[in-house]
Parts: sequence; C-alpha cells; structure tokens
Amino acid sequence: MNNLRGGLGSGDVLLGTLITLDSPEIALLLQKAGFSWFFLDLEHSAVLDLKSAQRIIEVLQPASYAVIRLPDDSETWIKHALDTGCDGVIVPHVSTAQQARAVVERAKYPPVGKRSVGISRAQGYGTSFKEYLEGSGESVAVIAQIEDVEGVENIHDILDVPGIDAIFIGPYDLSGSMGILGDLANPLLAEMIDRVRTACKERAVPLGIFCPGAAAAQKEADRGATLIAVGSDAGYVFAGGSAALAEIQPKG
Repeated sequence: MNNLRGGLGSGDVLLGTLITLDSPEIALLLQKAGFSWFFLDLEHSAVLDLKSAQRIIEVLQPASYAVIRLPDDSETWIKHALDTGCDGVIVPHVSTAQQARAVVERAKYPPVGKRSVGISRAQGYGTSFKEYLEGSGESVAVIAQIEDVEGVENIHDILDVPGIDAIFIGPYDLSGSMGILGDLANPLLAEMIDRVRTACKERAVPLGIFCPGAAAAQKEADRGATLIAVGSDAGYVFAGGSAALAEIQPKG
C-alpha cells in the first residue's frame, strides 16, 4: 500500500470509518470488511489513548491507513501521535493560516519544521531511524479539520499554507458553530460546506468529510470528496446486533 500522502494525491476515493473503541479486534474486522483507512478519535473517545491507538495501528498497518485525530494542535500531541507510526494526523478546529503553519511546523522535521526527534515505533524503535527521518515528510499526511465558521471564512488562506495535505470537514461542530447544532440537512450548512469544497477544488487539495451513513457518503463521493469516514465502530456493532434481533420473532 502506498503512503497516505500518495494515496491522497492519487484522486482515488478512500473510504474509512471512525474508531472510538479500544478494540484492535473490532478494527481488524472492519478492515476485513473493506475499509481502507481508519480515523482513530483521540479527541473525543474516553477509552482511546496513545497506547491503545498504537496497538490498533499495529494491527491495521500496512494493509490500511491509520490516522489519529488529535485532542488539540499542541506540539506535544502532534509529536506523540506521529511517534506511534500513524500514517497521518487530523488536527481539529483549524481556523486560521497562522494556526495551520504552526501545525505543519510541529509535524515536520528540520529544516522544514521543528518536530522533535526521538526513538519510537515510528522509526522501528531505532531500527529504521535514518529512513524514517528522511522519508516521513513525504509519507505522513497533515490534515486540517475545518469545523468552525472562522475556518470557512479563512479557507483560502489555510489552503495557501505549504504542508497542509488535505482538508477534512467536521459537519457536526460546524453546524454548532453556526448555531444549528446537529441540523445536517440545513441548507445554510450545505452552503458553508460548498464554500470549502469549491476552494479545495480550485486549489486541487483533497477534501475529506465525516458521513453518518452510506447514502451521505455516496453523495459526498459524487461531489468530489476523496477522504470519507463513514459511521463508526460502535455504530456498526449496534447496527449489526439490532438488525439480527429485529428479524427474530419469539413465540408466546
């Protein structure tokens, strides 16, 4: 499998799902179902930490891309996440070009950025140290999540920042930023998303988005999104159990 930056640049649609549970087994089953990338949510999951995320990444790679969504854009979180050997990071609530530049600087080794060097899984615990330091800049993806009105307003400036490999839209938080939390069918939200979509298309920057289900994912793929997260591990477990029980009609 090619590296994630290469995959994003290919133009192929990458279908993934959200990982919120501390279960490499469930992640592996979803990989076998056919998902090509996995969105490990360290921003919101109460049971995922760096240790559990790394265990899941070890199961998923190299057959699939494993991407960590960070709790914030701090230097500490960025370097710790990248040291797991993940294929990329999604940085939440990127709203300005200044913030985007700081994210890239923290994610790239010198001379491009200021990422700190240490021994970790990313470098095979030292066994592939030189290769990783020389190649990570071309393989590890830095993805800015746009989920605030301010981020939409500044999208062109954010796209101008070298080193931002893709934009990922967070529709739920964006709706909340607009005062219409959870109203994903609201035309005002669609208009805001279209502004980001159009800007990414103009700059030839890959666009990603979270979709609650298959129908929404198909629409986004038809509109040009290429990094799509569909549903979640917890949701698929619930849906499978619910569907089985719905078909059983006990007597009595």
